[in-house]
Amino acid sequence: MKKFIREVHCELEMVYVGQMCLSWEFIRWQYEKALDLWESQPHTRLHHYNQVADDFQQFQILLQRFLENEAFQGPRLQNYVKNRFVARNLLQVSVIREDKTRDRRKARRGKEDGYEAITSDMLVEILQESIRVIWQFIRADKDHSNTTKHSKKFQAELQNPADKQLLTEIQTDLQKKEKKVKEIMRSGDCILKKLQKKEKGGDLCFLSKVDMKLVGRVLKMSRITTDQLIWCRNKLNRISFFNTQIHVHPSFFLFPCSC
Repeated sequence: MKKFIREVHCELEMVYVGQMCLSWEFIRWQYEKALDLWESQPHTRLHHYNQVADDFQQFQILLQRFLENEAFQGPRLQNYVKNRFVARNLLQVSVIREDKTRDRRKARRGKEDGYEAITSDMLVEILQESIRVIWQFIRADKDHSNTTKHSKKFQAELQNPADKQLLTEIQTDLQKKEKKVKEIMRSGDCILKKLQKKEKGGDLCFLSKVDMKLVGRVLKMSRITTDQLIWCRNKLNRISFFNTQIHVHPSFFLFPCSC
């Protein structure tokens, strides 16, 4: 019975962590797309994005509600599973699409004179807020603790025992890069609270911070597969430093959820 419970826990944890990593990849991708639209549609109100804006605002509401209630709901994993039964769209990221003509007409009729068209520049701001909210969700994961600090107390079950060396290398790399980012933050060259429209891809320091937090969470899973370790290594490899500058190589890595 204990073995069965452990298996169920490992499966649910993989789904939860995988969804969190996938949502982050997709929302970054959609943010890049929103920036492209904003740059290609300057000072125009011909393109409306009201429907997808509503979707992202709902995304924010669900995560904020989850965070507000989390203190009274027990461990994060069990709370997430329970909430997914109630809110199927929790952590689901919408794809940016322009409103259809008939949808615009329907919205105007429904809101009469109060209708406000969501343009590409407004959509960028909504995506920025969505990114800040999902960062709060990731950062507030109490099941995640500093991997390198507690590595002696906790040891994940490896699908392949031969991956122990790879795990150690990833933990070491993560520790070094976390330390480097903290140094850059202390120097004042990195601001986590702000994403700039003018900088495509947002604040690289912020993006690397989120990526490393997710890698750390994967390394704290009860069971880790070889593919998941490779995913962690690839995520860290895309983060590099030159003096006090951070460079994050463009990429899109889908988290491997198969056992």
